[in-house]
Amino acid sequence: MKRREFLTLSTAGAATLGFGALGAPATFAATAPKLPGEVSRLSNVLTQKGKKLYDNIEVDIGGDRARLFIPQTISRNSTASVGAVWFYHAASSSHNALNGGFKYPGELVVDQNSIAICINAGGTQYTNSIATNAQKNAWTYLNSLYTVRRNFLRATSFGGSLACYTYGKKLIPYIRGLYMVNALYDNEWLYAYDTQNQAHVGDAYNNNLTLLKGTNPARISATPWTNSRVKVLVSDDAHPDNVVIPSKNGLALINKITPVAADAQVMYHTLAHETPGFAHTDMMKTFAQWSV
Repeated sequence: MKRREFLTLSTAGAATLGFGALGAPATFAATAPKLPGEVSRLSNVLTQKGKKLYDNIEVDIGGDRARLFIPQTISRNSTASVGAVWFYHAASSSHNALNGGFKYPGELVVDQNSIAICINAGGTQYTNSIATNAQKNAWTYLNSLYTVRRNFLRATSFGGSLACYTYGKKLIPYIRGLYMVNALYDNEWLYAYDTQNQAHVGDAYNNNLTLLKGTNPARISATPWTNSRVKVLVSDDAHPDNVVIPSKNGLALINKITPVAADAQVMYHTLAHETPGFAHTDMMKTFAQWSV
């Protein structure tokens, strides 16, 4: 099913947080015990919207850093299943994006008694072996601590590459859907488009086109996307995104998977490559729909 929506900043208030528990019902609150590979933490943080307590924890997973928001309503090693939202940051950022642009949506995830996680994935590595191994290792790590049975993916800008590859290749299980904001889908397009290599996609593959093509999400056929759920937010033609061109990326993905997907949606905004404010609550509304 393919749905197209248009939402400008003037109508952003219409997008409200939908009802739907992404994680297990809250039972009690307690600071999370020290996690394996823990580097630092900020305990007893209160979410801005829902006033829920969580722990902001940085960990090292096999040499790659990750940041997690762990609600204090979730117990480690409990058999109760929980949800997790994986945030994929822009190429110029790191796992600490969860303390920056992803902080508010990460706290919205906590408000739904679910875990927010952002991995560094080796830095600007797109979908090379360093990034894909970091993704798989992070899943093994998280699932060893909590019974995660619902994974949602949220990508922005060049982080869309790893998110799309993770979903298309099923690098982690239990994926319920992917929410992309101005996000990359085609690594080969970026390599040809970014002639100055300012995005460093060439560096990630040592400028070896064979390696780049081998893990390009755009080369995954439509079949693995059967029954998938994807929503892309892209800027309209009147406000062109010249960093990640929608027709070559988010819209190209939607056009490919529409015949086989369970849900394929497009929403337009007017901010070029900037993330519209309504994206955060719309993300939660969409994830709530997909959690059922």
